[in-house]
Amino acid sequence: MLQHLRWSLATSLVLALPAFAAEPASRPLRIMPVGDSITRGSYLARHEAGPFKADVMGLPNPEGGGWRKLLQDKLRATGQGFDFVGALSYSSFGKDGKVDSTFDPDHHGLAGFSNRLILSGGKVPTPRDVLASLGVTEVIVPGIADALRRHQPEAILLLSGANGFDAPARDQLIRVINQQSPAHLFVGTILPQKAPRAGWEKVADYNASLPAMVAAQKTAGHRITLVDLHAALTTDDLLPDGVHPSQAGMAKIADAWFAALLKAGLVSGK
Repeated sequence: MLQHLRWSLATSLVLALPAFAAEPASRPLRIMPVGDSITRGSYLARHEAGPFKADVMGLPNPEGGGWRKLLQDKLRATGQGFDFVGALSYSSFGKDGKVDSTFDPDHHGLAGFSNRLILSGGKVPTPRDVLASLGVTEVIVPGIADALRRHQPEAILLLSGANGFDAPARDQLIRVINQQSPAHLFVGTILPQKAPRAGWEKVADYNASLPAMVAAQKTAGHRITLVDLHAALTTDDLLPDGVHPSQAGMAKIADAWFAALLKAGLVSGK
């Protein structure tokens, strides 16, 4: 029985699914969502794992995949070709718990990961209802530099830091991404948080130091854009745990990413 699944094997065995873009108006844009469980999307309401172990909170949207699914819907509506990329390809559930065949599930949303862990890589919790039938108990993903070399994105959507509020590690993560990839990097401020989430009061200070970092990277010649996701949501857009977005919150995140891609000229608004 398989007990450990390395990322390179995972992408060929169970995690690699085809990209599901619309009839492309141009060459598909390779988009890499990078972050934590907010990027991954939530488990099914009946699934007991991670931060949802003791509570039934429901999905932010019925298909799963969180804001990634909603952003893909917006891209598809414009005729924009896309190919989402990343080391993982799960958290793309339909209402019956099956993978939704209309959704490109590839992503780099690493549940529970801090900025430092995104940098280094490591073990990611796996949803039992997707991988348990194969005997998989964990998936090991690469550090961000290796992931970028493998997946070659053209746009990177980075939303990280909710686990640990480590601004120095965030700044190092941004530097490594820009050193390793010529892609346009879109950096989101972290979302509002509230009790009972521990450390929610640290959000403001963490976000306050981000604009200067983005400005410095832009001055150094990197393609980088700050996306104020914190301003796009309120605490009313959160699930009862005080950190994960509701369906309404996920929709606002998708809207903000789409607007940033549009303003940067990477997608069409027609």
